[in-house]
Amino acid sequence: MQYNRNNVSSLGGKQFEEGVHIAKITKVEAGKSKTKKDMFKFTIEGMNGESTNSYLVFGEQWSDSNLQRILASIEDNGQQIAPIDYGYNRETVQFLTNHKVFIQMKERIGTYVDKNGKTQNSTGTEHKAFLTHEEYIKFGGGTQQTNIQGNTAQGDPFGNSAPMNISDEDLPF
Repeated sequence: MQYNRNNVSSLGGKQFEEGVHIAKITKVEAGKSKTKKDMFKFTIEGMNGESTNSYLVFGEQWSDSNLQRILASIEDNGQQIAPIDYGYNRETVQFLTNHKVFIQMKERIGTYVDKNGKTQNSTGTEHKAFLTHEEYIKFGGGTQQTNIQGNTAQGDPFGNSAPMNISDEDLPF
């Protein structure tokens, strides 16, 4: 290999665009928040290589409601919800990992102070919420889906993208 400065990759991953997306929780880490409360850190990845993080802090009045929302999003993606006691425990971490969810991303606004003490404008997007399927559709999701390789999903051009009723007896082999 020959050195070429133009081929240096960026440190940051690809960000989600503002809007709604189908994504997958690829990692859940149990830890502590800045206020020393139990917390889950979610790594969420999109179908086109996007990545973001989300956090669920336990011990707040909205904690159970937010966890219920995540579980509803998983269920609305056609995945069965395991009959376990959900909370800050290993079983919940294991269950939440590798499940599809609907998410909403919003544009970052405001400013922050960088490591040199300079005030900078915020850029990019951040995770806003986990969504149910109904909310995902309401906020504009489902108009175009993409598969893992990034190709636009193709429906049956003759079946108006409706499911096909076919059984093994109908197949010639």
